[in-house]
Amino acid sequence: MHNSKTRVIVTLGPATLDETSLRRFKAKGVDFVRVNMSHSSIEDLENAIALAKKVGIPFVIDTEGSQVRTGRLEKSVIRYPENAQVRVTGEPVLGNERQLCLRPSSIIEQLEPGDLIHVDFDTLVLRVTSVATARLGYVTTRVVTEGFVGNNKAVVIVPVLARKFEIPPLSAKDERSLEVGVREGIGHVAVSFVRSAETVELVRQRTNGSMAVISKVECLDALERIDEIIEASDYLLIDRGDMSKEIPIERIPFTQKIIIAKANRANVGVFVATNLLETMIDSPRPTRAEVQDVVNTLADGASGLVLAAETAIGRHPVACVNMLDRLIRHAETMLDGAAAGDSRLVEQLERFPLATVHPATRGDLHDATLSSALVPPHGGHLVNGVASHPRGDLDSLARVPLDPNSRMDLDQIAIGTYSPLEGFMTEEQLRSVLDEMRLPDGTVWPVPILFGTSAEIAESLGIGDDIALVDAFDQVVAVLHLADKYRFDADELCQKMYGTSDENHPGVRMARRVGRVFLGGTVELFARRQSEVSQYDLSPRQVRRMFEERGWATVLGFHTRNVIHRAHEFIQMRALEEENCDGLFVHPVVGRRKRGDYHPRLVVRSYERMIHHFYPSRRVVLATFSTFSRYAGPREALFTALCRKNFGCSHFIVGRDHTGVGDFYPPEASQRIFDRFPDLGITPVRFDEVYFSQRANAYVVRTPDEEMADELSISGTEARSMFLQGETPPGWFMRPEISQLIVSAIENGEEVFVGGN
Repeated sequence: MHNSKTRVIVTLGPATLDETSLRRFKAKGVDFVRVNMSHSSIEDLENAIALAKKVGIPFVIDTEGSQVRTGRLEKSVIRYPENAQVRVTGEPVLGNERQLCLRPSSIIEQLEPGDLIHVDFDTLVLRVTSVATARLGYVTTRVVTEGFVGNNKAVVIVPVLARKFEIPPLSAKDERSLEVGVREGIGHVAVSFVRSAETVELVRQRTNGSMAVISKVECLDALERIDEIIEASDYLLIDRGDMSKEIPIERIPFTQKIIIAKANRANVGVFVATNLLETMIDSPRPTRAEVQDVVNTLADGASGLVLAAETAIGRHPVACVNMLDRLIRHAETMLDGAAAGDSRLVEQLERFPLATVHPATRGDLHDATLSSALVPPHGGHLVNGVASHPRGDLDSLARVPLDPNSRMDLDQIAIGTYSPLEGFMTEEQLRSVLDEMRLPDGTVWPVPILFGTSAEIAESLGIGDDIALVDAFDQVVAVLHLADKYRFDADELCQKMYGTSDENHPGVRMARRVGRVFLGGTVELFARRQSEVSQYDLSPRQVRRMFEERGWATVLGFHTRNVIHRAHEFIQMRALEEENCDGLFVHPVVGRRKRGDYHPRLVVRSYERMIHHFYPSRRVVLATFSTFSRYAGPREALFTALCRKNFGCSHFIVGRDHTGVGDFYPPEASQRIFDRFPDLGITPVRFDEVYFSQRANAYVVRTPDEEMADELSISGTEARSMFLQGETPPGWFMRPEISQLIVSAIENGEEVFVGGN
């Protein structure tokens, strides 16, 4: 909801009434939180306000209002069979199969024989059979429609003859709630079951005019007096759930449109509540009908939305907020300021390309990044360089072999990992990246993505040619649309890229092995590189879809080459919670590896075991990244972050010596470089080294120069040394279940480390 005109109220309940949830809601730009006082005590209210104040998120007082509700039951749910006789009483007794309490108690004496009592959206319907005992505080009813009833359910009474029921506009609990709100300095109150302007004025008196009044429109009385209620109120809130108990459900949509139109003309904002994303109480995804409803509600002119049961008791409260944010973003983009009923709305939609062009002619319609709640891809769009159809002229094209590194880069360019790059760099792009760490258009990009070949091969190629790129098996895997071919001084490249031309630097040695002529141009990929772990080598589009299906909007990326140890686990879980991220994306590098590195399949297995047994449920996604180390220190730290941004990560963990290369770069260089690029679009999460404190039996974060006698270091290199010596790392170093995985692989003769065990 950041930078959105649409305000969102989130209802707190058992699923979310905790500091962590509120901090996550605040991080996502939720405007207000509330508790439903129909299901909460004054103590609950005070606790919720205190929590909201601690977190710093505005609170809305919510009243019960003048509504009839059932009381509490002896069991959580009771079934009332058809034709059963039930005593309905105003006394605060526990309900059972023979009696049911209604409140306020004054309603009992207003009942007449033949009145129908509809409980909980018609789950149960009772017919009043005798009121002879009304003065004693109860009446007799029979079950017309059998059903199940829970505690504190809403009731609508349909009288045998039309008449008004006298119900106090504020309950005793409401009066106390307002007192708490005034005392705590709460700025808004949502008044339930407003039936007239007098109710609004009564609330203003009770609050000394200190609160903006949000009048809930949810009963026939309010509809009949809607104009005066609009005039008296600061905002309206259309509660479609309770309203549907009083008017036929098919009348709700146009009733909503009329109320919003009236309020907009009076410059009064309108919130809409009930059933926005109700499917997401249990499901991580809404229905298409719910999506249509929310967007249409915003198109009607609603200025706010309310999540109720979705966030109070649902299984996916944060995903609901993310989905609502996603729908709001899309609606506001499409509407672009048009008012409800304004003819400009139709004109604007007709001008919007996606609304007028047939889907078959618009690739944009299949781009999951449009209107996504996830961080946008780097440069604004996700590159797609994968060929849409085979070419029949490949045999006629000049063929140029790919070296192993260029083969991996080719794949990552085409699937969008290196967005906004659409191909191998031209000389203009290379010079801009080396000098400014930006592409010529100003987009941050820190490392060259180059394709070098021999002078002999390059001489036969012409600018504008299509060139077949072939792999190690002489198979054509892509076409390069040659836009540039050029030479570049190796010493200059190394000095600008690595800050040195020292042959002891592995990046310098690698750069000098590349072909003498670079070929630049966009690429068209036909076949992806295969490996032992290819099934995990997901594309940014695939991963983004997984994030969307889980309802994530903020994602923490983690770069690694190692089997997981406890320091990494500590960093991941701590960053996940401190940054209020919805999920963790573990993305180990599995491309070309140096001698002694863990074999990729063991890295993958270790993280699979973590997901199955230790990570929090549905909070972690694992994929692999087929690339290679460029040994570029700080530049490479930026590069690894931007790649994860294209996968949908909003945050990225950067260690103290992230992508470090011996002593060529200061340990803090990879963290400090992020400060130079405020427009990066991904948040670095910086961590120093993690140690295990024996005295505290806990993990601590500090710089290596802060020596503590009782603290023990944890590193992947040290773990490898232990395994090679036949030792098993202790439990504080690595989970036994992960250690055993490595030990078993060694015992079974598997290659655990590249180049041998």
